[in-house]
Amino acid sequence: MLKLIMRSILALAVCSNTAISGQNYTEKKVAIITNFSENDIAAQKLVKNFTDALENDKPKDTSIKYSYYWTGGNIDAAKVHAKSIISTGPDVIFAATTPVVRALLQETNVIPIVFATVADPVGSGFVESLASPGKNISGFLNSEGALAGKWVQYLKELVPEMSCISMMYNPGTAPYYKYYVSTFEETSNSMNIISTLSPVAKVQDIEDVIRNLSSKKCGLVLMNDSFNYVHRQSISAISEKYGIPVVAYNKATTLDEALLAYGPEEADAYKKAAGYVRKVIDGAQVGRLPVQLNTRFYLSINLQKAKKLGIEIPASFLSRVDDEVD
Repeated sequence: MLKLIMRSILALAVCSNTAISGQNYTEKKVAIITNFSENDIAAQKLVKNFTDALENDKPKDTSIKYSYYWTGGNIDAAKVHAKSIISTGPDVIFAATTPVVRALLQETNVIPIVFATVADPVGSGFVESLASPGKNISGFLNSEGALAGKWVQYLKELVPEMSCISMMYNPGTAPYYKYYVSTFEETSNSMNIISTLSPVAKVQDIEDVIRNLSSKKCGLVLMNDSFNYVHRQSISAISEKYGIPVVAYNKATTLDEALLAYGPEEADAYKKAAGYVRKVIDGAQVGRLPVQLNTRFYLSINLQKAKKLGIEIPASFLSRVDDEVD
């Protein structure tokens, strides 16, 4: 009889502990989608900045199940993945780059979306305003359009004989391109530099653009565009082949095709986006969280590329550089 009583007590204790554990334990599903390539180490590091920050900040009684989606710069893939993500019913979606955000918003106006690496979210129709996004979305604005003026200024400083410059982008992956164009053209004109635009639609277009610029001895600006990012190694080889100096927006590009880069510290935005996801997990309404602008910017230069192009970097310029690539 005593054994029977002890077994009953033990069974009751086990059931109680299980109930308590089940009551306190919560699993949240977070979908992560970018317009980058899965095998891109630089892109992987950016995403890891997000997941590490979220893991370090998540509630102690919460476990997060991540699902990852990579589109490789393909807009059709973004649309397919967006449908797949919505069908799984995640608690929150973290989206990096404009094309994937656009694809997601075509599928849901309910599931919370936190973004990073997005340009002109108001002009793109993603949010009602930066202060009050509304809808089911908020995040971190990649940069303001005025950044384009800095690209022109820095490249002209290193290549003073440059008399023309062109900005390359893919209208499909950078539908916000006009956001940068006016400042790009105004700054170029103020410095007596002829400015042109070089839209591209596929990888094969890149060499045609750069070959044409080479014949005119122009410089090249790579717009804030996931197409340029995904194909940065191809751009590197082609621009080097034709001796074209390139300025871009992302530190990763100075490891490849760019002579220099000036832009926001994207890793910082990914970490901050994790903070927004944490707030949503805690019950915040994402549409009431203000869209924030990246505040940390850097200037990066590729000294090896400068040497290949025969460009001597003044000491006064190097003193302002945050990151040197040898």
